[in-house]
Amino acid sequence: MKEETQTKDEDAMTLVGMDLHSEKVQLSITTWRHGSDPVPLRSIVTTVGALERTYRRQVPAGALTVLEASSNSFSVARRLLALKYDTKVLRSDIAASMSAKDRVNDRIDAYNIAVAYARRGAGTDVFIPSPQFHEYREIWFAYRNATKDVTRLRNRIWGFCNRHGLDGLGRSRTRRPDRIRRRVEELGWSEEQAFQLETMLRQLEFAESMKERCAGRIEQIVAGDAQMRRAMSVLGIGHVNAFALVAFVEKAERFGNPKKLVRYVGLNPSVCSSGKSDGRHGLAGFGRRDLRALLVEAANSAMKYGKGPIHRWARRKAASGKPRNLVVCALARKMLVALWHALMGHPTPSREAEDCFRRKLALLAGHVGKARIRAMGFSGTSDYVNTVADSLYAHLPPQPWKAETKVAKTA
Repeated sequence: MKEETQTKDEDAMTLVGMDLHSEKVQLSITTWRHGSDPVPLRSIVTTVGALERTYRRQVPAGALTVLEASSNSFSVARRLLALKYDTKVLRSDIAASMSAKDRVNDRIDAYNIAVAYARRGAGTDVFIPSPQFHEYREIWFAYRNATKDVTRLRNRIWGFCNRHGLDGLGRSRTRRPDRIRRRVEELGWSEEQAFQLETMLRQLEFAESMKERCAGRIEQIVAGDAQMRRAMSVLGIGHVNAFALVAFVEKAERFGNPKKLVRYVGLNPSVCSSGKSDGRHGLAGFGRRDLRALLVEAANSAMKYGKGPIHRWARRKAASGKPRNLVVCALARKMLVALWHALMGHPTPSREAEDCFRRKLALLAGHVGKARIRAMGFSGTSDYVNTVADSLYAHLPPQPWKAETKVAKTA
């Protein structure tokens, strides 16, 4: 009996559930064996600032800490990993249904997080981004929020002008606040009306300046990042989408195949094979909605203006009677698969997208400016475009019409 008890104790591990707040930290230290619920040992209350000192003194070495995703969970997880404590950030809703309404406190929440991980295990943790890519995500959120503010304020200004009889100024013209100010002066509005409109115009100008500031930083980062430039080689993906996708993917190697990346974004179909039903249905609905929206928007544009084989395929499917939304999602999935291969560093299969890629690079270099391009080690825009494009397409034979043109010029 003693030997059997000793074997069971060797199989047990220390599992720490953490309920994290902006300043307060509640720890539930438990002992856990696979196949059973954790057994609580003690609870500890500390602060975020004293977290390292608390762990060194009271948490055993080799313990696994689990915490729910929140605004500061990634920074806390990196601090624990630096102390050599295994740490996992779980989905924010993993313990949502485990607390009774009349028994909710931090101690119970910390223990419930540990129990939820013990019961559900694999697939409940989320990827912890590196500090650099965490900052990239923050820049993307700032750009997205500024874009939403600009759209919202333009609509508010248009609606305000429309309600007060200021016709002839559509939504597109609200991008020029100076035109609205001149028109208001001509009409002689009351002080209250002019005050409200001026307030909204100033908010719009500030939101547009923030959007331009974030867009400029995104352009500088993409211009100097080889991984993001490779993402731009996919037809339909510009520098903004490339920045967002790479910021969240970070390491394509963590997705063993394209299907896992498709599932991460949420473009995989749901499968129902229970009872008599057997087959695939609509989108599963999981994954990152923001990335899925970007890819669907890019696929819509690519389907309309693209000239490649997959774009012609998509237009044929839509013309044959397939639902357009279904075709767009299928095209977005194909683009995401191509993105996975590009981020993995696989050789570019053809020169189909070379001309479009060069135009994207030239446009990006124009936004960044010659000074920035020279600071990156290039003599100018042409040198930048040719060097980056040749790094992706140099292994392929030249296009036939280009080879004939080159021979004719030589002759």
